[in-house]
Amino acid sequence: MKILLFIGVLFNTLFCQLRTPDLFQYNQGTFQAFYFFKDVTLDSIKIDADDWVGTFNCTEWDADSTACAKLGPCVGSRKWDTSKCGSGVCDLPAIGTGGESSEITIGYLDPGDYPVFLIYDKSRDVYYKTKPEGDVKLQKDVCRNGYPYCYGWENFGFYVIEKLNGTEIYMDCSGKLGGAAIIDMCGICSGNGPQYHCSGNSKSYCTEYEYEQDCIQLESE
Repeated sequence: MKILLFIGVLFNTLFCQLRTPDLFQYNQGTFQAFYFFKDVTLDSIKIDADDWVGTFNCTEWDADSTACAKLGPCVGSRKWDTSKCGSGVCDLPAIGTGGESSEITIGYLDPGDYPVFLIYDKSRDVYYKTKPEGDVKLQKDVCRNGYPYCYGWENFGFYVIEKLNGTEIYMDCSGKLGGAAIIDMCGICSGNGPQYHCSGNSKSYCTEYEYEQDCIQLESE
């Protein structure tokens, strides 16, 4: 049964690796585990089906080992379309070092490491830091101390965590770490949104062409 589950989540992971966000590119490896989050949110709102979650190795932790101070390589990612996941809970891969793929997984996870996670908000083109919340389950065992105090990475591990919540911007749409720029309604990074306002239909337009085609024609009728 365990092998069948592993094959299933591996197939789903490979199937969903189209148009992966830049930071979420990774190499598939022989050694791997999977993390299952029942809810993934930004500001307490569930993320969209076009958003992604990525797994990273942490190369440097803060003084009390509660937050990652420096991210290492991405070791897994998943488009978070829960409609295509079993029971609405998606599987997030976490690739380890070693095995037949050791040359392309250097710097990935070793047994006992604690991976960290980012959320990619496609609509804003922004990556967010996250905080796992709630109990952590590893097979039949349950740890109530919270992540990252529970269960380091191990090959073929299946971890279930209650919630993953986006906390603050890791990288904004301009590529600045800790920045605040987001994509506006016109698809422009750090833009000011629609600038052409039409009194005839109370709509706003991103381009002068759209404004002329819709608003001016409306007013001339």
